[in-house]
Amino acid sequence: MNSFLGFGSQYVDRHHARNGQRAYLHITRTRKTKKEDENNSGSGHPPKKKPTRLAIGIEGGFDVEQELYEEDVKVVILPDKQEVTSEDLATMPDVVRERVSLSMTGIMAADSVSHTLQVQQWDGEVRQESKHAADLKQLDNGVKIPPSGWRCEVCDLQENIWMNLTDGKVLCGRRYFDGSGGNNHALLHFQETGYPLAVKLGTITPDGA
Repeated sequence: MNSFLGFGSQYVDRHHARNGQRAYLHITRTRKTKKEDENNSGSGHPPKKKPTRLAIGIEGGFDVEQELYEEDVKVVILPDKQEVTSEDLATMPDVVRERVSLSMTGIMAADSVSHTLQVQQWDGEVRQESKHAADLKQLDNGVKIPPSGWRCEVCDLQENIWMNLTDGKVLCGRRYFDGSGGNNHALLHFQETGYPLAVKLGTITPDGA
Protein backbone atom coordinates (compact mmCIF):
# COMPACT_ATOMS: atom_id res chain seq x y z
CA MET A 1 0.00 0.00 0.00
CA ASN A 2 3.06 2.24 -0.09
CA SER A 3 4.55 1.42 -3.50
CA PHE A 4 1.26 0.41 -5.23
CA LEU A 5 2.95 -2.60 -6.81
CA GLY A 6 0.90 -5.77 -7.24
CA PHE A 7 2.07 -9.31 -6.54
CA GLY A 8 0.78 -12.84 -6.59
CA SER A 9 0.75 -14.63 -3.26
CA GLN A 10 4.01 -16.47 -4.00
CA TYR A 11 5.97 -13.18 -4.31
CA VAL A 12 4.63 -11.06 -1.45
CA ASP A 13 7.00 -12.51 1.16
CA ARG A 14 9.96 -11.89 -1.15
CA HIS A 15 8.94 -8.28 -1.68
CA HIS A 16 8.50 -7.76 2.07
CA ALA A 17 11.92 -9.27 2.83
CA ARG A 18 13.63 -7.11 0.19
CA ASN A 19 11.92 -3.76 0.88
CA GLY A 20 10.55 -3.99 4.40
CA GLN A 21 7.03 -3.08 3.29
CA ARG A 22 4.46 -4.40 5.74
CA ALA A 23 0.95 -3.33 4.67
CA TYR A 24 -0.58 -4.99 1.61
CA LEU A 25 -4.10 -4.72 0.25
CA HIS A 26 -5.44 -8.20 -0.43
CA ILE A 27 -8.23 -8.34 -3.02
CA THR A 28 -10.06 -11.63 -3.60
CA ARG A 29 -12.49 -11.74 -6.52
CA THR A 30 -15.05 -14.50 -6.99
CA ARG A 31 -17.03 -14.57 -10.19
CA LYS A 32 -20.76 -14.38 -9.62
CA THR A 33 -22.97 -17.17 -10.91
CA LYS A 34 -24.41 -16.20 -14.25
CA LYS A 35 -28.16 -15.82 -14.54
CA GLU A 36 -30.25 -17.81 -16.98
CA ASP A 37 -29.31 -17.38 -20.59
CA GLU A 38 -31.17 -14.33 -21.83
CA ASN A 39 -31.64 -16.03 -25.18
CA ASN A 40 -33.80 -18.66 -23.49
CA SER A 41 -37.42 -17.89 -24.34
CA GLY A 42 -38.47 -19.12 -20.90
CA SER A 43 -36.43 -16.48 -19.10
CA GLY A 44 -39.03 -13.76 -19.56
CA HIS A 45 -36.59 -11.56 -21.49
CA PRO A 46 -36.72 -10.91 -25.24
CA PRO A 47 -33.96 -12.56 -27.25
CA LYS A 48 -30.89 -10.48 -27.97
CA LYS A 49 -30.74 -8.72 -31.32
CA LYS A 50 -28.32 -10.10 -33.86
CA PRO A 51 -25.45 -7.71 -34.72
CA THR A 52 -25.98 -5.75 -37.92
CA ARG A 53 -22.53 -4.14 -38.11
CA LEU A 54 -18.93 -5.05 -37.36
CA ALA A 55 -18.62 -3.19 -34.07
CA ILE A 56 -18.42 -3.68 -30.31
CA GLY A 57 -20.27 -1.75 -27.62
CA ILE A 58 -22.30 0.48 -29.96
CA GLU A 59 -25.81 0.31 -31.42
CA GLY A 60 -26.10 -2.51 -33.95
CA GLY A 61 -22.83 -4.13 -32.87
CA PHE A 62 -21.91 -6.91 -30.47
CA ASP A 63 -22.87 -6.43 -26.84
CA VAL A 64 -20.16 -6.07 -24.21
CA GLU A 65 -21.02 -8.29 -21.26
CA GLN A 66 -18.81 -7.40 -18.35
CA GLU A 67 -18.14 -10.12 -15.84
CA LEU A 68 -19.46 -9.42 -12.35
CA TYR A 69 -17.42 -10.36 -9.30
CA GLU A 70 -17.85 -10.52 -5.57
CA GLU A 71 -14.91 -8.76 -3.92
CA ASP A 72 -13.41 -9.35 -0.51
CA VAL A 73 -10.94 -6.61 0.48
CA LYS A 74 -8.71 -6.53 3.52
CA VAL A 75 -5.34 -5.27 4.65
CA VAL A 76 -2.67 -7.88 5.44
CA ILE A 77 0.25 -6.98 7.71
CA LEU A 78 3.49 -8.90 7.12
CA PRO A 79 5.47 -10.84 8.22
CA ASP A 80 2.77 -12.39 10.45
CA LYS A 81 0.08 -11.99 7.74
CA GLN A 82 -2.30 -10.41 10.20
CA GLU A 83 -5.59 -9.64 8.45
CA VAL A 84 -7.34 -6.31 9.04
CA THR A 85 -10.93 -6.16 7.82
CA SER A 86 -13.19 -3.12 7.56
CA GLU A 87 -14.75 -4.18 10.87
CA ASP A 88 -11.31 -4.20 12.50
CA LEU A 89 -10.63 -0.69 11.18
CA ALA A 90 -13.66 0.62 13.03
CA THR A 91 -11.97 -0.18 16.35
CA MET A 92 -8.69 1.58 15.51
CA PRO A 93 -7.69 5.18 16.37
CA ASP A 94 -9.25 7.83 14.13
CA VAL A 95 -5.97 8.82 12.45
CA VAL A 96 -5.09 5.22 11.55
CA ARG A 97 -8.62 4.40 10.42
CA GLU A 98 -8.86 7.49 8.21
CA ARG A 99 -5.46 7.06 6.53
CA VAL A 100 -5.92 3.35 5.85
CA SER A 101 -9.50 3.80 4.63
CA LEU A 102 -8.50 6.58 2.23
CA SER A 103 -5.64 4.49 0.88
CA MET A 104 -7.91 1.48 0.34
CA THR A 105 -10.54 3.62 -1.38
CA GLY A 106 -7.96 5.20 -3.68
CA ILE A 107 -6.50 1.85 -4.73
CA MET A 108 -9.92 0.33 -5.41
CA ALA A 109 -11.05 3.39 -7.39
CA ALA A 110 -7.95 3.22 -9.61
CA ASP A 111 -8.55 -0.49 -10.11
CA SER A 112 -12.14 0.16 -11.20
CA VAL A 113 -10.96 2.69 -13.79
CA SER A 114 -8.47 0.17 -15.21
CA HIS A 115 -11.26 -2.39 -15.63
CA THR A 116 -13.45 0.16 -17.42
CA LEU A 117 -10.64 1.04 -19.84
CA GLN A 118 -10.14 -2.62 -20.79
CA VAL A 119 -13.32 -2.51 -22.88
CA GLN A 120 -13.73 0.38 -25.28
CA GLN A 121 -16.18 0.98 -28.07
CA TRP A 122 -14.90 -0.17 -31.43
CA ASP A 123 -16.45 0.28 -34.84
CA GLY A 124 -14.82 -1.81 -37.53
CA GLU A 125 -16.80 -0.07 -40.26
CA VAL A 126 -15.40 3.38 -39.61
CA ARG A 127 -12.71 4.42 -42.07
CA GLN A 128 -10.28 7.08 -40.91
CA GLU A 129 -8.21 9.13 -43.34
CA SER A 130 -4.48 8.73 -42.87
CA LYS A 131 -2.47 11.80 -41.90
CA HIS A 132 -0.22 11.00 -44.89
CA ALA A 133 -3.03 11.18 -47.45
CA ALA A 134 -3.33 14.97 -47.77
CA ASP A 135 0.21 15.52 -49.06
CA LEU A 136 0.99 12.05 -50.37
CA LYS A 137 3.83 12.04 -52.87
CA GLN A 138 3.05 10.01 -56.01
CA LEU A 139 5.83 9.46 -58.50
CA ASP A 140 5.19 9.96 -62.21
CA ASN A 141 7.12 6.83 -63.14
CA GLY A 142 4.81 5.32 -65.74
CA VAL A 143 3.79 2.35 -63.60
CA LYS A 144 0.41 0.85 -64.58
CA ILE A 145 -1.34 -1.59 -62.24
CA PRO A 146 -3.40 -4.31 -63.97
CA PRO A 147 -6.94 -5.01 -62.64
CA SER A 148 -6.04 -8.58 -61.68
CA GLY A 149 -3.26 -11.18 -61.75
CA TRP A 150 -1.07 -9.44 -59.17
CA ARG A 151 2.22 -10.95 -58.01
CA CYS A 152 4.85 -9.79 -55.56
CA GLU A 153 7.63 -8.19 -57.63
CA VAL A 154 10.26 -9.86 -55.41
CA CYS A 155 9.06 -13.39 -54.68
CA ASP A 156 6.11 -13.91 -57.11
CA LEU A 157 3.68 -14.63 -54.24
CA GLN A 158 0.08 -14.23 -55.48
CA GLU A 159 -1.74 -13.87 -52.13
CA ASN A 160 -1.84 -10.97 -49.65
CA ILE A 161 -0.54 -8.49 -52.23
CA TRP A 162 -0.12 -4.78 -51.46
CA MET A 163 0.51 -1.75 -53.69
CA ASN A 164 2.55 1.19 -52.44
CA LEU A 165 0.68 4.40 -53.28
CA THR A 166 3.82 6.46 -53.89
CA ASP A 167 5.66 4.42 -56.51
CA GLY A 168 3.15 1.67 -57.41
CA LYS A 169 5.36 -1.17 -56.18
CA VAL A 170 3.34 -4.41 -55.84
CA LEU A 171 4.69 -6.52 -53.00
CA CYS A 172 3.60 -9.16 -50.52
CA GLY A 173 2.36 -8.43 -47.00
CA ARG A 174 3.54 -9.27 -43.50
CA ARG A 175 4.58 -12.75 -42.45
CA TYR A 176 2.32 -14.02 -39.66
CA PHE A 177 3.51 -15.87 -36.58
CA ASP A 178 2.68 -19.23 -38.15
CA GLY A 179 4.72 -18.51 -41.30
CA SER A 180 1.73 -17.67 -43.50
CA GLY A 181 0.63 -14.32 -44.91
CA GLY A 182 3.60 -13.12 -46.93
CA ASN A 183 7.34 -12.50 -46.95
CA ASN A 184 7.37 -8.93 -45.56
CA HIS A 185 8.43 -7.39 -48.87
CA ALA A 186 5.90 -4.50 -48.71
CA LEU A 187 7.08 -3.69 -45.18
CA LEU A 188 10.74 -3.91 -46.18
CA HIS A 189 10.04 -1.53 -49.09
CA PHE A 190 8.55 1.01 -46.68
CA GLN A 191 11.55 0.68 -44.36
CA GLU A 192 13.92 1.31 -47.28
CA THR A 193 12.03 4.20 -48.91
CA GLY A 194 9.84 5.75 -46.21
CA TYR A 195 6.87 5.76 -48.60
CA PRO A 196 4.10 5.56 -45.97
CA LEU A 197 0.87 4.35 -47.59
CA ALA A 198 -0.01 1.01 -49.15
CA VAL A 199 -3.31 -0.58 -50.04
CA LYS A 200 -4.21 -4.25 -50.20
CA LEU A 201 -5.08 -5.07 -53.79
CA GLY A 202 -8.58 -6.44 -54.13
CA THR A 203 -10.00 -4.11 -51.46
CA ILE A 204 -10.24 -0.89 -53.51
CA THR A 205 -13.74 0.55 -53.96
CA PRO A 206 -15.01 3.96 -55.14
CA ASP A 207 -15.34 4.93 -51.44
CA GLY A 208 -11.93 3.84 -50.21
CA ALA A 209 -9.79 0.79 -49.61
